[in-house]
Amino acid sequence: MQLTKTEIRGYYWRETAIVKNLGDHLAALVLDALGYRCVSQDYPEPQVLNPGRCLLSIGSVLSKRTFERIVTPVDVWGSGWRGIPLPPDTLRRVRFHAVRGPRTQSGLGLPVDTPLGDPALLLPRLRNDVIEHHDLTMVIPHFYRTYQMSAEQRCSLTGCDAILPMRVIGAPTPGARISAKGLPGMIGAWMRLGIPIQKPWQAIRQIAGARFVLTGSLHGAILAQAYGVPWAAYDDGYVDVPEKWFDWAEYLGIRIRFVPDLQTGMAWWDTNGRAGKVGDLTQLLAAFPYPHS
Repeated sequence: MQLTKTEIRGYYWRETAIVKNLGDHLAALVLDALGYRCVSQDYPEPQVLNPGRCLLSIGSVLSKRTFERIVTPVDVWGSGWRGIPLPPDTLRRVRFHAVRGPRTQSGLGLPVDTPLGDPALLLPRLRNDVIEHHDLTMVIPHFYRTYQMSAEQRCSLTGCDAILPMRVIGAPTPGARISAKGLPGMIGAWMRLGIPIQKPWQAIRQIAGARFVLTGSLHGAILAQAYGVPWAAYDDGYVDVPEKWFDWAEYLGIRIRFVPDLQTGMAWWDTNGRAGKVGDLTQLLAAFPYPHS
């Protein structure tokens, strides 16, 4: 039995924070499911599996801004672009082992045989979790829209049974300076707006056990797809980086539509979304850039 996990230097958005965006924090959760522990760039180098390198695995993080925060060469495994090509000097220090979808692949000029897929799709395969099906319809606002209105109002407007925020409480990445930013706001939103506070796996199990997921978060859709739950892309007046949704939809072989409520979302799923197909996850797993734990 493995008592300690091999450490891998990685980066994801809000890695130092206690209040996480679940979609980005999946980078650490997938590594954990693979038998590793995600640590920050500042973690002592002799103790990590990838000295002198940094892993980018989940999120729409293939942007100039991300690479300005990473000083080492980078291994990309499943991340996606934001619709803007990377500068040549950035590309020279990146190894692309896999990317999220075909638009990332073509937009960054990568070979057509580059493996595709978001590593979060692997979670049901990597973990033998028992899922309790609660049969509720869930609405997931985007991270930036979590506190836009009360839980009751959002459920009333969308026709969903319950709200599931992507703002979750999670452990900061080891080696990084801990930030409590966002914690007072989260507690205040729970008291004033009825926005629930959850840990990452609580939220994932809520998605996996739902009857339908209406989501403004791309990883709400990716997790729903991974666990076989119908979903639709939610537009409450704000859609974050539409290009990432187009990349995901093209990967599945469907046409995305942004919808305002549950009824419209269910109709889209019945006529379009249910036809989406996940690619060969064996290729994605085999493309992991380091020895399997």
